[in-house]
Amino acid sequence: MSSIQCHFTSPRWQECEISGGRGFVRGAVWLNGHCLSPAGAIKQLDQIDGVTAWRKRMSDMSGFYAMVRQVGNHLVAAVDRVRSIPLFYGVDAGNVFLSDDADWVRQQVGEERIDADARADFELAGYVTGGDTLYRRVKQLRAGEALIVNDSDLGLTLSLERYFRFQYYGMSDRDDNRRLIRLEEVVEEACEQMVRMAAGRTIVVPLSGGYDSRLIATLLARCEYPKVLTYAYGHRDNREAKVSREVARSLGLPWTFVEYSQSAWSGVADSEEYWRYQQWASGWNGIANMQDWLAVKLLTEQDKVEPGSLFVPGHCCVTGFLLSSVFEAKRAGRLMEAGELSEAIRQRHFLLNASEEGKALFEERVRPRLAQDYTLDEALDPDEFIRQFILFGWQERQAKFIINSVRCFEFYGHDWWMPLYERDFMAFWQAVPRHWLERRSGYVTFVENLFAEVSGQKAPLGNAAQQSRQSMRARLSRLDAFRRGPGRHMKRLLKRMIPGLSQGNTLASTGRFPPETLERLRSEGYSHNGVAAQMFLERFG
Repeated sequence: MSSIQCHFTSPRWQECEISGGRGFVRGAVWLNGHCLSPAGAIKQLDQIDGVTAWRKRMSDMSGFYAMVRQVGNHLVAAVDRVRSIPLFYGVDAGNVFLSDDADWVRQQVGEERIDADARADFELAGYVTGGDTLYRRVKQLRAGEALIVNDSDLGLTLSLERYFRFQYYGMSDRDDNRRLIRLEEVVEEACEQMVRMAAGRTIVVPLSGGYDSRLIATLLARCEYPKVLTYAYGHRDNREAKVSREVARSLGLPWTFVEYSQSAWSGVADSEEYWRYQQWASGWNGIANMQDWLAVKLLTEQDKVEPGSLFVPGHCCVTGFLLSSVFEAKRAGRLMEAGELSEAIRQRHFLLNASEEGKALFEERVRPRLAQDYTLDEALDPDEFIRQFILFGWQERQAKFIINSVRCFEFYGHDWWMPLYERDFMAFWQAVPRHWLERRSGYVTFVENLFAEVSGQKAPLGNAAQQSRQSMRARLSRLDAFRRGPGRHMKRLLKRMIPGLSQGNTLASTGRFPPETLERLRSEGYSHNGVAAQMFLERFG
């Protein structure tokens, strides 16, 4: 007989005794408006009434969690619908190893060499797609997935069950008034759940210049939650921080600013703490999203947030990344051509190296793997194109890069919650009509109206994040033209012409990288996150 070994490193896991075995729960599992006890949550993993009933029961649950149920030589392990708390597993010599620590699994299975295909994913996207990690025999559970292990006299079997996929099946009706009423109900329920999770603790909101965190701040102001802190960060006088401050002021919420600079980043970027976080948060699967890390570190060290506070970032399932051409194709009644989905995914998710070498690497290593799960070589109806494009974004970039950024809150001893990934909020967005997906128009209108109602601020503040991205794209285009033309001697002139360019970006986070390494990798076509991915591979690979 083989053995099934579980190893959990986080102190947040709760163990409970169950009939014939034991259960482990981390996070909060909600069902029918109630937060389940650990034993109640583990009971949901029991498949005694069949897989179909089990899938239905799992899909009915909400919250953010990972769960493991082990009875003898039978184990079921599951992550929530967004993989907010990752689980990793591997098999060696007939033994199964399961953990929240990918490196522990790597050590148990004796894997030393990074897989070439996984490395290509990592270099181009910043994460490894599917259920793989950088190491071939270290696997991960995908969003909305469970691992089932059985060890009997007939041998060891492992199977995966997907109980949830974020499938878009948009409705065709255009009754926006009724839809806005339902959205109001959904966000109100999400706010109530967030407040119950906070249980009187300080709720800390990373308040950007965009709509998602603005919605959270507005909901907290409307319900008059007594302990709220909002914050912004970046180089001094950046536009996002200015809008953030105005939002907080209009809502009557406390606000603080954490200044980033190249020297602040360079002062920590070679520390043991910095690289320990990078390795731990990566799960050998993706680069750590460092955007909030320095702010959370400084706010914690300066005692501006209480230990165990509840951080509530504006991470949201509502995507604004769909191509305008897909909506034009639908209106014109034509199909999206074969290959357009592949190119759209590459252009949105695999451009950490935008050079010809990066494109060739995508075609050679990445595209064949994607073709196993996505329809890349056939013409697609625009609705099917949208479904597959959104599915990729949800289970790859959102789960493995955006949502995984909550690791920085845990690293400094805090809790977190993501109301805009609550089950009913996600279900709402699975069914919105296409015109709501085009530039998120219905959602933007809803947030602006709610903010105006609560704050009394009638003039829309807009989306500073989007404006910053558009401005940055224009700057990079001009900068690239200069590099191809007059060359490096124009650098000082550019810094005077384009305010903020000397900071590198809004976060001033180019200070994380040694100047010579940054210059070398940028010249090879790597973006900011591409440089981060390469430095990670050079250090740990």
